[in-house]
Amino acid sequence: MIAVIIPVYNSSQTLKKCLDAVFSNKFEKFEVIVISDDSKDNSIDIAKNYNCKIIELKQNKGPAFARNTGANSASGDILLFVDSDVIVKEDILMHVNKAFNNKEVNIVQGIYSHEPNYKNIITQYQQSFYCYYTWHEQYRYTNTLTSMCFAVRKNTFLKLKGFNTNIKKATAEDEEFGYKLINDGNKILISRDLNVEHLVNYTIGKFIKRNFTMYVETMKSFIRNKSYIKKVKQKNYSNVLAGIPIIGLIILMLTMMIFYSNGKILIIFAVLNIMFLLLHLKFVLFVGSTKGLLKALGVMICCYLDSFLMLIGIVFANISYIFGRKY
Repeated sequence: MIAVIIPVYNSSQTLKKCLDAVFSNKFEKFEVIVISDDSKDNSIDIAKNYNCKIIELKQNKGPAFARNTGANSASGDILLFVDSDVIVKEDILMHVNKAFNNKEVNIVQGIYSHEPNYKNIITQYQQSFYCYYTWHEQYRYTNTLTSMCFAVRKNTFLKLKGFNTNIKKATAEDEEFGYKLINDGNKILISRDLNVEHLVNYTIGKFIKRNFTMYVETMKSFIRNKSYIKKVKQKNYSNVLAGIPIIGLIILMLTMMIFYSNGKILIIFAVLNIMFLLLHLKFVLFVGSTKGLLKALGVMICCYLDSFLMLIGIVFANISYIFGRKY
């Protein structure tokens, strides 16, 4: 049996679409468990219209705790974690069952659709970033676990004691669990059959807040789990990481240009920008081939902003970690 586990926190805007999609599956042997993380809206009332098990937490403890609670109450031997803001395909359960017929498979990662519901450039960038750097067609396995849609054997999940419940925010708890899986000798198989639509429309403010927080928490997780680093080599992110010091130097040169009108500084500034563009060229070309030239140019601008957020997020994480804020 497959247990579909959906953590919910104030998800009334998307939960109905999420549950409609799950229950559109023709696969027979499955259960749905909705865990309300002390939601203040009518999410529970929506869930009550479906044949699912509802667990109401009386205190907001974060998605890590909610998912663990759902897993512990599940009857199924396969756990399919689905975020409340995604729409799954009507055959997803069949594909999950098929994947786990292979006894060597312990975990399967789903992917976002290449075409998000919202067409603004920031949302396009965010989704394209995941699609290219994490789930690009050349990859069969990934070292980055993303909680929006993934399946794992229950015995494997319980053996590793699930998500780290010290992480209260919806950031890095999934990536940290991925570290544990890989350290235990598991491979995270990418299944493009587990293709979901993400119902999030990123404004500039939401993008900055979300990505800055993500980079801070991911860096802290990386420090906490540094013993796993040798096993978790993210070659597919090497270009992104290489761009961080370059964006720092670009900012430095830009600052110097404000105070000093110097041809040498201008040349260095131009060279650094060319280096940055070359690092992201394949990604931009990927976007251009799927979404057109204008979207590719917009995405390039987003690369600058995102790299800057990554830079200050990493710096902030290290400083706060030194002063004892490990979570």
